[in-house]
Amino acid sequence: MYGTDAGILPPEEIREQNKTNLFEEDQKMKRYLIFACTCLISHLYVAGQELVNSYDADELKAGFYAQYVDKKENASLTKMEPLFSASDNIFLHTFGDEYFLCPSAPLHQAGKQNLPPSKFVIYNTSENQRILCWMDVLQDADSKENTSLRKTLQKKYGSIPMRGDTVLVPAKWFTGQLRRMSNPFLYGNEVVARGLQADSVAEGTIVEWEEDDNRRHNYWAGSYLERDARMITKRRTDSRVFVTMDGQRDTSALHLENERGMALYERDINRCIDARLLPRELNYDKEYSIMLYLDEGGKAHLNTLLPRELTIEDRLLLTILATAVEYQPKHSFAGYVSARGRFPAVYLKAHFRGGKWYFHDYRYE
Repeated sequence: MYGTDAGILPPEEIREQNKTNLFEEDQKMKRYLIFACTCLISHLYVAGQELVNSYDADELKAGFYAQYVDKKENASLTKMEPLFSASDNIFLHTFGDEYFLCPSAPLHQAGKQNLPPSKFVIYNTSENQRILCWMDVLQDADSKENTSLRKTLQKKYGSIPMRGDTVLVPAKWFTGQLRRMSNPFLYGNEVVARGLQADSVAEGTIVEWEEDDNRRHNYWAGSYLERDARMITKRRTDSRVFVTMDGQRDTSALHLENERGMALYERDINRCIDARLLPRELNYDKEYSIMLYLDEGGKAHLNTLLPRELTIEDRLLLTILATAVEYQPKHSFAGYVSARGRFPAVYLKAHFRGGKWYFHDYRYE
């Protein structure tokens, strides 16, 4: 006797239910495999990036001359795609800690649709899921083509309505690695940042993220006593005004941290120099532009950039400085990262006066 009253299902329904259960288990296994593969790829990429330089010294020198001497900037922040954050019908523009996406062709291939440069959002659900979403195109959002594109994506992939007229589209077409840079800036004619975050994405859902903040035991990381740093830095920051790329005054922690790091680096460099080797003239005052090239072991090596024509006195002074640079420990500076990988250069103005060296990072020019 079969029947729901007896709590026993007919054989046909049992078979159908078993098929459904097997199908669901199969789908769960597929999602798990996607998750595992993307996590592995993310781990291998980020780990490898810490060790491999993506630029040689000549390329880094050329970038310096292009941006700071010839004023021919090939890279631009305006061409990068911003990444925002949102949750629970409240749209949040994270301009205080702004992220930009590294180029990714698969992210822009939504089925048969080839997406133009766009705005993307990480949507945090009430179930603590992080969903990667497409929000809009960067330019001409109200054109007929983009209005049609928006409707097509919403119909195919669904939508998440936000406060106001904003509607997000889950990027279910994308499985892979999402790379993003925090607070990028132009440096050596490349868009670089202090760190690169790699998110593993499975069908639009972020399943794991790992961050290489590129700050292993160096002067920027605050690895020296804060008290010493404050004492040494006071003379530098009392009258200094920091200016951002858009011309605004900025006294952020990153600028102050860099100044403290420079002050500590000056101290260690000057301690390594025998004063008897330096010019005896009390009024000797010279300024140079140098590049610290960071090899794959984290060791810094000095390259002179300006002036291009050096006197005998210049060569002697820079040789003494280069020797002091070689004495410094590995990972004194971490360099930066770009969409290509590790950017192993620090561009400095090196000013010699009063028998001592003083440094200033070109990032804050």
